[in-house]
Amino acid sequence: MADKTEKNSPASGSPEEVAEKRREKRYAVTGDIQKYVKLRVKSGNEFVPAILGNFSRNGILFECPASYSQGEHAECSIALCLLLSREIAFGIMVKYCYADQGSYITGAAIDTISDETWFDAFVEVHDLIVQRQGPA
Repeated sequence: MADKTEKNSPASGSPEEVAEKRREKRYAVTGDIQKYVKLRVKSGNEFVPAILGNFSRNGILFECPASYSQGEHAECSIALCLLLSREIAFGIMVKYCYADQGSYITGAAIDTISDETWFDAFVEVHDLIVQRQGPA
């Protein structure tokens, strides 16, 4: 991780500008829900833990100790520590990455999903967790 340099917002636009271009709903993952989600992102030859901020079928936002370059591809896995024990593997292409209080915030496009059915189940379980939490 120490060999990676800090990245500024990409030349193609700020995270806010990228968010405005989205064509689908992003599922926010609040602190109450984050305790049930295990996200790992490959950095170099190893996977590092990450905190999921939001996701959709085509994109993801996460925070982790590793920095990524715009256009870089990385492997990820996500699992719910609730009822399902199966991990969902997927690939991403980084859209932006910037330093934030000792870690990095990364926004990326999901370019491959190992199992569409399990990804759909993940979305449904997320919705169930949100409903059980009630209004914020």
